Amino acid sequence: MGFLICLCLFFSPAFLSAQTLPFKNVSFPRPIETGELLPHLHHPSVRIIDMRSSLLDYLKSHLPNSVYLHFETLMVPRGGIPAQGPDRIYLEKLIREHLGVSNPMWVILYSEKSNPNATFLAWVLDYLGHKKVGILNGGWEKWVMERHPVTQQYPTFLPGKFFGKVMPDTLAEKKYVRERLSSRGVVIVDARPPKQYSGEEGEEIRKGHIPGARSLAWETTLEGDEVRVWKKREDLKKLFIESGITKEKEVIVYCRTGREASHLYFTLSFILHYPNVRLYRGSWVEWSADPTLPIKTGPDP
Repeated sequence: MGFLICLCLFFSPAFLSAQTLPFKNVSFPRPIETGELLPHLHHPSVRIIDMRSSLLDYLKSHLPNSVYLHFETLMVPRGGIPAQGPDRIYLEKLIREHLGVSNPMWVILYSEKSNPNATFLAWVLDYLGHKKVGILNGGWEKWVMERHPVTQQYPTFLPGKFFGKVMPDTLAEKKYVRERLSSRGVVIVDARPPKQYSGEEGEEIRKGHIPGARSLAWETTLEGDEVRVWKKREDLKKLFIESGITKEKEVIVYCRTGREASHLYFTLSFILHYPNVRLYRGSWVEWSADPTLPIKTGPDP
């Protein structure tokens, strides 16, 4: 009888699901297509995180087994400056206890209109050394358009066991950026809309951009109207090369708070496989608040 019970447990769906790893023989981080995710919605090794801008949208409906996180949870004030990066301990606790993520798990992120909310958490996970990360290409709109299942039910899970290892080559601090303003081997990229780059718009103390920075708005990496997906790889390669952003250079991306820049970081690092990309986490909110740092206005670097 005991043998039969063990045999039944061995062949139970839950046991087999736990033993069969999802997304075998593919590298991460990377975009993930809706059809790839569909068979793994309830896999115990997959955590799906809804990063849409509105909690109300999540309450109305969301992907099955997805937990909600607002992107501003990843920002804290530091020295009086808002929207800065939390330390490793804060991030580990958030990811482990509130998102239920453990180190061996795959984390699949989605947002609306393919905005940078999802890539922002993807960068945080990369900063902490977690590589099993996917961004749902086309986001919420593509999932719904294809009539895949949605729900209003919340997932249930226990706290995970997540411990990060800070990867310093993913991050650029203010001092690091300042020291490389005149370096020929470095290209700084501003992911904000062109009018914020030029100084025509913006709410910060000072308007404009970091001297020498190239303007490349994050949305230029996408195509489509209602459903926005990443452009084809060859088109992306051409877009960056024509902007002077080439693989042999160190690339530092920034925006207002690091959120929009994370979209360029993900595109460069995990679609085009640029070897040396850093995100300036403090971005324009921090840079513009320091009167000792240079700024430039107008449409040119």
